[in-house]
Amino acid sequence: MQARKGTKIAAARRIALEVLRRVEAEGAFTQLSLNHSLRRHGKLSRQDRALATELVYGTLRYRRRLDFGLAAYSSRPLEKIEPLLLRVLRLSAYQLLLLDKIPPWAAVDQGTELAGSIRGRRAAGFVNGVLRALAANREQIEWPDIEANPVRALGIIHSFPDWMVQRWLVDHDRERAVAIMEACNRPAPLWIRANTLRITPDGLCGLLSASGYEATEDNLVPGAVKLSGAGDISSLAAHETGLFHVQDAAAQAVCHLLDPRPGQRILDACGAPGGKTATVAELLKDNGKILSVDINPARVSLAKKLLQRLGIGSVERLAHDLSEGLIQGMSDFDRVLLDAPCSSLGVMRRHPESKWKIFPADLPLISETQKRLLDNVSQAVKPGGYLVYSVCTFSREEGAELIDEWLKLHPEFSIMDPRQGKRAPWHKLLDNQGRLATWPDLHDMDAFFAVRLVRARGHAKS
Repeated sequence: MQARKGTKIAAARRIALEVLRRVEAEGAFTQLSLNHSLRRHGKLSRQDRALATELVYGTLRYRRRLDFGLAAYSSRPLEKIEPLLLRVLRLSAYQLLLLDKIPPWAAVDQGTELAGSIRGRRAAGFVNGVLRALAANREQIEWPDIEANPVRALGIIHSFPDWMVQRWLVDHDRERAVAIMEACNRPAPLWIRANTLRITPDGLCGLLSASGYEATEDNLVPGAVKLSGAGDISSLAAHETGLFHVQDAAAQAVCHLLDPRPGQRILDACGAPGGKTATVAELLKDNGKILSVDINPARVSLAKKLLQRLGIGSVERLAHDLSEGLIQGMSDFDRVLLDAPCSSLGVMRRHPESKWKIFPADLPLISETQKRLLDNVSQAVKPGGYLVYSVCTFSREEGAELIDEWLKLHPEFSIMDPRQGKRAPWHKLLDNQGRLATWPDLHDMDAFFAVRLVRARGHAKS
């Protein structure tokens, strides 16, 4: 299967290769980098935009599986191949191994031309040889035996690091572990939050459906709407007029766990870029006072723009590092929301690069920052007030284990099960201890852990 001379390289593949370079070499976020590239190439067809998106996310999601296939037919160890050429090989291998609609000759041709355009004829020849061999033998690849070594085999087949697979096999049975991996490898749905200050969720669904979108109100999380088959929604009139903002249903459930009431003072401790702040303000009916704090001034500015678009006026914004402590006046809040910085493993569907960037040794370091934030913001909670701690991850070190350890040092706080009062549909997302636990395979939402802590009345502040 020789490469065809003079093949024109599709714009989608050039864009995908550049995005992969920025993600892997510069540490860029997949979603932001891809959106930036697609905006720069504004004249791309809808099909090319979809292909570029598929190639970027697919290549990152299945990197380990692709490497296993490539290693069988490469004359060089993959670790000795120049990173740029290895990206070309992975990009092409994804098309050969996991995309049915792209002819093998096209994947080989395009990969060869890409390699030649950036590194010359010799590189093109090497890439062509590897891809031709892979294309000819892809049905005969001997994938590892699951029974012989389940962790390694499942890690290669589903493309996850061994340590993640090991954890899921310890915490769940094999069937559930595989279901989690399969779900994390699927594209995330587009969830939005209806701005209930301006429209009902049902009204928003009707409006979007009339505009040609398939919009479905969620039956668990009030205000959450799932959009199917939607492209860029930022140009919609409903978006421009502030009738909704983009937010996963799990993140919206965290805001319900906070249980904000009109007239209350609320601290959103890591509030930018503003999605949870906005949802809390809507649940508050924009009647109260919210202080939204974030360490990053640029992200605070993004929150300002979002809140202005939604017509929310109850929020004061502040750039400050709360891990360094509170500032004067930060006390006696009815509600404190700490959506802490975390490993973000629960949003792998949107950020597949996190699979390959986070290691077990990172988790204790991340949890130390989370504990410092908890220590500090807990001082701002009034007696009888709520502190909601949330993270978009499944790691125990950042979730249940951290909270159990922290509560031993802070007897003035205890877990409050929201089901003690009136039952709500979103309570189905709670575990048997009243903690929020969402999963992609069970709920088609991001993986979140969240818990509501209540401060004892009459307990002196430490």
